[in-house]
Amino acid sequence: MIFTKQEIQENFPLNERIKLEKSKSQNSVVYWINELVSQSVPGVEDVPGLIALNKNITEQVEDLYKEKESLLSAFPGLHSTDDLIEMVRDMENQLVELYKEKEI
Repeated sequence: MIFTKQEIQENFPLNERIKLEKSKSQNSVVYWINELVSQSVPGVEDVPGLIALNKNITEQVEDLYKEKESLLSAFPGLHSTDDLIEMVRDMENQLVELYKEKEI
């Protein structure tokens, strides 16, 4: 049975109206997509929430790359993170040798 909006507001209590709206919305593709998203991605309720999460993760990754680039630019001659790791290990080995010389 189909009711007008006015009939619903006048004749049904709020909890009944909510049930009617929910059953009406369940016929919508958007409703089912949001249900899938909320069940598949923890902490996300709907598509806009998924978009916000994706944007947040993208911004975090971009910030990490900016930090990496600024770190590499602070040391001329380094072209990758592997170069930086190798440089730190070389420095560590130099310190170990220096401490060995001091002990003798």
